[in-house]
Amino acid sequence: MSNQRFGMKRREALRLLGIGAGAGLLPSVTDAAIAALAKQPTRSPAADGIPSGAIVRTLLEDVPPASLATVLFHEHLSINLRPAQPRPAGAPPPPTQNVDMILELVKRAGREGVSCIVDGGHPDMGRDLAALKRMAAETDVHIVASGGYYMERTYPPEVASKSEQEVASDLEEEARASRYGAFGEIGQMPNLAEMTANERKVFAAVGRAHVRTGIPIFTHNAYGTGPNVRPDAGLRQLDVLESVGVNPRHVAIGHSCCLDDLKADIFRQIAKRGAFVGFDRVTTVQQIMPDATKVQMVLAILEAGLADQLLLSADFTGQRTLEDGPGYARTVTVFLPLLRQAGVKDEVLQNIMTNNARRFLAFVPRNG
Repeated sequence: MSNQRFGMKRREALRLLGIGAGAGLLPSVTDAAIAALAKQPTRSPAADGIPSGAIVRTLLEDVPPASLATVLFHEHLSINLRPAQPRPAGAPPPPTQNVDMILELVKRAGREGVSCIVDGGHPDMGRDLAALKRMAAETDVHIVASGGYYMERTYPPEVASKSEQEVASDLEEEARASRYGAFGEIGQMPNLAEMTANERKVFAAVGRAHVRTGIPIFTHNAYGTGPNVRPDAGLRQLDVLESVGVNPRHVAIGHSCCLDDLKADIFRQIAKRGAFVGFDRVTTVQQIMPDATKVQMVLAILEAGLADQLLLSADFTGQRTLEDGPGYARTVTVFLPLLRQAGVKDEVLQNIMTNNARRFLAFVPRNG
């Protein structure tokens, strides 16, 4: 394995993030974000929110958080999700079934400076753990595997009959056996005002499994799937997790970027409770909110002084082939340049893509 797996110097990271690019169009927003970072003294890992003894759990090994450079906190390297409607006869298999193709896309992302990819699948999404292990072994990119359950329609039948404690125990055991570094994506059905009873049970069970293991959590929100979805859905997810003892600083509220929140009202509430605001559908097919709007919402988050609570990723499922240049690197090669063009400085982007992601993924293992 090359030395790239073990991080890079700040100068190299800034080069990979395109230092010097961007027109500096909104200095009042971006300079304020940089100033907030600059006021902080040189920080120890504990001061960064990373306690002594914390690790990031990848499929191959536990690594020091400081060894990671650019991190994508929610992608799909292996997914064969049962569709809501049966696939037409003769329909091609999901793109990630072509492991060789996905392997090349992961390598390409590595060449763009991506040092770690978190896969957001689990068994009820058709995730192939062996395929992820191959990607981890044959590339210079760390792969973090995740566990949990997606939403009611994907749950295996036994979830309905099990208690919250039983589901939590199953997840804890599975996480240890399969070397999960996250629980996610944990979600709820589209266009509903509330979680179903089983979804609430699963959210609470995931929270309990986190409390026992320390493994961080990222969620899936149904924002943009219909008029019944409440703007405060992400806050309600936090309510359930906190009710079983989860500290929000170990949680990312996913698909926040699919909510029309140009004033960052909901985002502020998520961040002020300590959780990360997950912008994890940038540049992909499931836009829901166009990237131009997402850029404006990112600027609102930065202007609110919440740069330390933002995570970026694309939720890319390999829908396209090797001819699709961005692939898994699209957050870095497509969306970050849009932010630079809007005036966001490289120091801020490095903080989001590296420091924030390290803090989110880092945990001190519990109970073995």
